Amino acid sequence: METFFLPPDIGRKLRPYFFSFLTFLLALILREALTPIVGMSLPHATFMVAIAFSAWFFGLGPGLFTMIAGLPAADYFFTPPIHTWSAFTPVELPSTFTYLVASCALIAMGVANRRRAAELEEKNARLRELSAHLLRSQDEERRRIARELHDSVGQYLAAICMTLGRMINDAKDLPAAMVELLEEAVEISRACASEVRTISHLLHPPLLEEMGLSSAVRSYAEGFATRSAIQVQLDVPNDLHRFGTNIELALFRVLQESLTNVHRHSGSKIARVTIGADAHQVWLEVRDRGKGIPQKEGRPAFRPGVGTSGMQERIKELAGTLEFSSDQTGTLVKAVIPLPAGPRSANTEPTVAQRRVS
Repeated sequence: METFFLPPDIGRKLRPYFFSFLTFLLALILREALTPIVGMSLPHATFMVAIAFSAWFFGLGPGLFTMIAGLPAADYFFTPPIHTWSAFTPVELPSTFTYLVASCALIAMGVANRRRAAELEEKNARLRELSAHLLRSQDEERRRIARELHDSVGQYLAAICMTLGRMINDAKDLPAAMVELLEEAVEISRACASEVRTISHLLHPPLLEEMGLSSAVRSYAEGFATRSAIQVQLDVPNDLHRFGTNIELALFRVLQESLTNVHRHSGSKIARVTIGADAHQVWLEVRDRGKGIPQKEGRPAFRPGVGTSGMQERIKELAGTLEFSSDQTGTLVKAVIPLPAGPRSANTEPTVAQRRVS
């Protein structure tokens, strides 16, 4: 026995008409249920609601279909004398004309609203595309600046340190105060080189591309703990595999911004970072034990800044979700990104390295 399937294009075109037919049937059943209450008055009422619904959600053709189907249904079942065709008789012609005019007006409004909604969605899609392009450009610029800082400024500072070191070695005849100044200049140069290296890594961590998300997160957490005096607890799988550049970079930026917010706003001395993955998705959680986000009517009362908006755009571009939850015990930021179909070997079983960075 052969199974009949409509071609995809035809099925896609007929689907709105199928749903408009269901809407028409629902209007018919509802009008029948209202008969004991309203009697034979307002025979077209529920069908006009169905027309407006079909035009708004399914378009011009389904709206016209519902209008055409509703006229004989209202005439035959709900217009006295019932079970007769009287829509175009002199007595019922004004009611029929009113129904057709009102239905056309509803269809016109529905189609216009549908068109405006489509235009708004197109503009929003363009805005999201522009935002994603700006974020990608920002990442590329960060990568370029980080490379320039490391390869150019960093090398110049290293050369200055070596030159000053040679001067100190050859400065036997110089006054002790001058030697002390040279040694201080060496220390300043080394500190400057270290700061340039830190800025370079913050702009674009080389470990993210070379070793993956797990190594980059550990390295960043250690540096953050040193700079901020905030204890960072890591819960990261030992064998977290690669997820692709875009996903790893998005999660890393969420980590950066979340820990920065912990330092700036929460007042917490502890932050916990958790990364997990399964065959379908990868997630990142950053939790603190600070004062939390102020609440208003049970919801966080804060306006997202540039950093938070950037996190949301990055995750949204990858079809993921970014959630904020907060109470008096602290704040939780959770990012979840779906993974492309295919085998994944990231292990999130109990063989997890739990570390504490302080």
